[in-house]
Amino acid sequence: MNKSKTPVIIAVIGAIITAVMIIAVINKTSSRNNNPSVTNNNSNKVTINEPEDKLQKALKKINIISTEKIKGTVDYSDNGSANLPNIETKYPLTVVGGGDVDIEIFSTSEKAGKNNNGWLNETAEEFNNQRNRLSNGMIASVSVRSIPSGASSDYISNNVYLPQAYTPSNELFGKLAMEAGAKLKLEAESLVSNTAGIAISRSAASAITSKYGSVTYENVVDAVVNGELQMGYTYPYTSATGLNFLVNALQHFDSANILSDTAVSKFQQLQKSIPFVCYTTDQMVNAMQSGTLQAGVVEFQAYTNSPVLKGGYDFVPFGYKHNNPLYSVGDLTQEQQEALNLFLNYALSSGPQQHARDYGFAPDNNYSYNTKDISGGDIISAQRLWKEEKDSGTPTIALFIADISGSMIGDPLNRLKDSLLEASKNIKSDNYVGLISYNDDVKLNLPIAQFDLEQRSYFAGAVEKMKAGGNTATYDALLVGVNMINEYKESIPGAKTMIFVLSDGQCNRGVEYNTAAGIVSHYGIPIYTIGYNEEIDSLKDLSSINEAVYIDADSDDVVYELSALFNAQM
Repeated sequence: MNKSKTPVIIAVIGAIITAVMIIAVINKTSSRNNNPSVTNNNSNKVTINEPEDKLQKALKKINIISTEKIKGTVDYSDNGSANLPNIETKYPLTVVGGGDVDIEIFSTSEKAGKNNNGWLNETAEEFNNQRNRLSNGMIASVSVRSIPSGASSDYISNNVYLPQAYTPSNELFGKLAMEAGAKLKLEAESLVSNTAGIAISRSAASAITSKYGSVTYENVVDAVVNGELQMGYTYPYTSATGLNFLVNALQHFDSANILSDTAVSKFQQLQKSIPFVCYTTDQMVNAMQSGTLQAGVVEFQAYTNSPVLKGGYDFVPFGYKHNNPLYSVGDLTQEQQEALNLFLNYALSSGPQQHARDYGFAPDNNYSYNTKDISGGDIISAQRLWKEEKDSGTPTIALFIADISGSMIGDPLNRLKDSLLEASKNIKSDNYVGLISYNDDVKLNLPIAQFDLEQRSYFAGAVEKMKAGGNTATYDALLVGVNMINEYKESIPGAKTMIFVLSDGQCNRGVEYNTAAGIVSHYGIPIYTIGYNEEIDSLKDLSSINEAVYIDADSDDVVYELSALFNAQM
């Protein structure tokens, strides 16, 4: 070979190889970008079929035992008051008064929490430190218990526990409690001023302005009804803001009759654009941050103290004013009434009121609040309507997964059975329900079927039969549940799906968390988890994947917690 041509030949060959490599990379990239079955995750190529393949491979290694279906007794009795948890352990005092005459106040968390939510706690401590005396020389003091408005109403209305005073976020829950039989007397229309509102992303607000001319509560609701906005609101049985949103939406649909055919029809349309009713405010805010929701209900005091909300969302006020009224409860003695009046006078004085404004409590003087009178009966009717129509005709397919490992032997399993049986009373008959349990193996206790009387009876029988022992194969059971949901949904493609996992410990057998999490993320089924007598971080993480919620429950309150969760979601 001519040596003078060698460098030229080498250069030509090198150019050809480089060109071929470039073309290959371009074709590969183009193929990936044009092929929806391939995605790139952290620079690793993953086919969409990979989670499905992993699920099927995992299922082949899991021992699934089908149990015999046996009917049990369906109990329709209302044990709501008996299921209320021990108030001292579930809702401990945030301020303990030590005076001769002590006034206990039930308060919502935005007043009796921590930091900027601790106004009432700090005001009570300041009052107690003054050691104010009654006319007879006895020292007056105040105790504070932080408890949601709805739970407060339940304790008081059922005479399970009576404080001397009660301050919900608004008068709606006061009227509701009185309608349910509570003896309340309005002592002050407002302790501190607050405003209910909708936090809406600025891009969504701009779109509403373009179409409707302005961003008002009514226009936001109409945009949701028309399918132009996805928003969330909180559970109206416990949340004052959620209840405020519900009754104002119904009044917007029909100001003369919130239960008319027109109001119900519009409410059904509204719910079609509500992906889920948020069990907690945290669940709603997380969904807003992830982009699942474009808007959500919130009080102004919480909005203004949240850098996330204030930085990226507009606040749209609505409804009845959250003026934090103060009620006395029951028949107070002369000394108790005098002590309450002393505290009330102090709380309304200039110092504590300025302190409240520093924490974000302030009225919106530019907004005309709803002043239309609404009865406690209408409020209860609105809640019942919400329960019946919240799914707008869309059925739910739900699977319950119960931990029956060795640590559940005895009272834990008995309470778990009680919670499933009692909470299942809140499940509507047009939903579809199944049950599996697990220890070393996965037991198919009840295949999914419509939750009619027969299925309820089989559900009761399956729950009663459960026995505990063995290890904890949580994620084996979860993958079996995901597969059951997927298969059943083929017959009801438009149904909502959800899984409830109840466990008292970390998984120590079978499929690992990361494998299960990837599969759960792929299928998008919300996983509601209940850490039973144990705070379990992996369950928290599991619930966060698809905008569900984790609940930390114990033997004392698991029945109450599950009942509320099922009522909210099913």
